[in-house]
Amino acid sequence: MIETRQKKEFLLDFMEELEEEATKKGSYQVPFLEKTLEFMDRPDEPEILLPPYLDSDKKIAVNAFSFDEDNNVLDLYVVDYNFEQNEEELLSISMSSVSEIANKAKRFITNHKILIETLDRSLQSFDLAKLIGEEIEDISEVNIFVITNQYYSSNKPVEVKIPGIETVNVQVWDLNRVQQLILAEQGIETDYIDFEKDYNETLEMILVPDPRSGVKNFDCYVGYIPAELLAKAYDEWGQKLVERNVRSFLQARGGTNKGIRDTLKDPIQRNMFVVYNNGISTVARSAEIEKTDNGTNTYKVKGLSGWQIVNGGQTTASIHHAYKEGIILKDVYVQAKLTILQKNEFTSLDQHLLEDEMVSRISQYANTQNKINKSDLLANTRFMSDLEKFSRNIWIPVSDGRRPESKWYFERARGQYMVDISRRKRGKEQTEFKKQYPKEKVLTKVDIAKHFISWEGYPQISSKGGEGAFKKFMDLNKSFWKSEGANQSKITLSVYQKLIARSIIYKRVQEVVGDMDIKGYKANVNYYTTAMLNELYGTNIDLLNVWESQTLSDKWDDVIRTIADKTLLFLRESAGDRNVTQWAKQEACWSEFRNTCSQELKNLI
Repeated sequence: MIETRQKKEFLLDFMEELEEEATKKGSYQVPFLEKTLEFMDRPDEPEILLPPYLDSDKKIAVNAFSFDEDNNVLDLYVVDYNFEQNEEELLSISMSSVSEIANKAKRFITNHKILIETLDRSLQSFDLAKLIGEEIEDISEVNIFVITNQYYSSNKPVEVKIPGIETVNVQVWDLNRVQQLILAEQGIETDYIDFEKDYNETLEMILVPDPRSGVKNFDCYVGYIPAELLAKAYDEWGQKLVERNVRSFLQARGGTNKGIRDTLKDPIQRNMFVVYNNGISTVARSAEIEKTDNGTNTYKVKGLSGWQIVNGGQTTASIHHAYKEGIILKDVYVQAKLTILQKNEFTSLDQHLLEDEMVSRISQYANTQNKINKSDLLANTRFMSDLEKFSRNIWIPVSDGRRPESKWYFERARGQYMVDISRRKRGKEQTEFKKQYPKEKVLTKVDIAKHFISWEGYPQISSKGGEGAFKKFMDLNKSFWKSEGANQSKITLSVYQKLIARSIIYKRVQEVVGDMDIKGYKANVNYYTTAMLNELYGTNIDLLNVWESQTLSDKWDDVIRTIADKTLLFLRESAGDRNVTQWAKQEACWSEFRNTCSQELKNLI
């Protein structure tokens, strides 16, 4: 009952926010896709097809794509938006419907040769077909993302096969998944898993002695967990076991995970799994633990509350995949570390902050298999916390004599703004909150990063996506803030105001470009236009003045339009036979644009 009520409230909040964007853009699919992408943290920023490719006769559909050249991985995104969805019925989508939607994306690949011959060459969908044609022999993995505003209640894995492609993964992003992820970033639930009662097993682990005297924040146990038990627990609890894992895509994918599955399939190698694999690191809020009678430092773990796998999610997903395929997991064991987090009166951090800090460090230090998103690991740094505090305390200046009424809202954790709204009663409380923190003034940590590095002359890195932008932002952070009288651990009011000013400028560029008749590559045009604006006219734009006025003077609008037109023309022509999106990610692209177009754009004011 409580879960249903939470779903209804979440859906209502989600749809209200979406309505605002849909009204502006005259479409629901694009803002719905954009909103969902904010939560997905893909390594490469997807290129949204405008218009999307939809062929109802041939049952082909693609709304966005990205291609990882280094690993030969193609991501395709296809949107299922049901206009009948409402908070009373909470409409669900079946496994067969998900499969049908995923196959629409598959058919874009299998029909790419025909599409190359028939599509208008000015369309982004033509670029995608051409990219597939050029890379098809090398593509080793395809990820199909089904983005739906319905609820995929069964949560069963969907299998799609594409001739010539070694690995095809289908991932469903429904509203339930977005809600889970938001709640996970705000704090996990204290669900209790009873190993003894539900699975007729207990975990035998050794308590690691702590030579320090006094109060501590954790107990650490090491041992092993039967692979079959791990698979069964994941099968029942699913994403709740990995909500605090820093990765967003848990599939049996990549070289390491294929190796895991291959080891489990081989009867001879299977028993060596514990030797080959690094195991899992887990945390829990509390535990039912009993000391064994053998006189050693061994304990039986009977049950855990708030159990989370913070490192080893890929291992868990691979074992679960093997389990679902019917692979025998008897006598297969996984190394395991269990940390019981403890809150005591001598700790200044609250429980959630204690967990955040511990989970972040475990994820950062223990992981050796796959890339970790720096934006997630660094979300709890002092720098980010201070930025959040400034945004909650500094009022937006006004120039007409009235008292300030609103503030910028820095979203340190994904979904934080929506959670803050939902914590308030509908009606007056929510209206007052939205007045103080308007939706258009919400900035995520990735937003801040992209806006900053685009202005500072790295549009090619912004074009790579959120993670690349955030990494560069934090790298620049080390040296840049020193000249501003700040450092990585603490920021000043001036640093905060100038950060927001860069976002104000970027948003103005985005508005001007958005009003132009540009078909495709808008994100790249925004990044490059912002960078060139600063390259040529940055000395004429005072960031603190932008903060005080909360806008970029409209005298720059014509300049922005001219630069944007030149940017799009340059990207298309200089790309030649290359894919425009991939070309925009290269250092050579920005260098050539700056060298060849600067003089032409130099005297616009």
